[in-house]
Amino acid sequence: MTDYLPSHRAAEWPHRLFWTLFDQRHPDEKAVRGKHGQWFWQRGLLHLEMVITMYVLPQQDLVGVFFGRNEKLGAIEVDERLGPHFAMLKAKLRLRPEQRSEGPRLGSIWRVNCFAEDNWPAMGDWLTTRASRSERAVDAVLGEQD
Repeated sequence: MTDYLPSHRAAEWPHRLFWTLFDQRHPDEKAVRGKHGQWFWQRGLLHLEMVITMYVLPQQDLVGVFFGRNEKLGAIEVDERLGPHFAMLKAKLRLRPEQRSEGPRLGSIWRVNCFAEDNWPAMGDWLTTRASRSERAVDAVLGEQD
């Protein structure tokens, strides 16, 4: 197990091991994966031309979820498309103040020691739970338009 030291840099975080564990615990995510990288995994919502990005910022002790961009999947102008529905989405997501991400994007965060490997299962579970909650919320809100 890796001991956490505040001097750890993000480049030292073993992202391949984390995402392998994530994939093992949540095999259904692979079928809807839009894109992934060392710091993120995108769940494609093809019917909405949108993605939900799950990410890890180990140097900041943070994991989070937000509605992202992916041109290949048509997920463009996401913030503009969601803008008119921001208040309704925010209400459906029921985020406590400490869970809200900073900035204009609608997303949620969790502050957790990313370098502690025994936190990884909970981090992956939290990411997929939040991504599913976000997916249900955006489906409900944008589905009401149809």
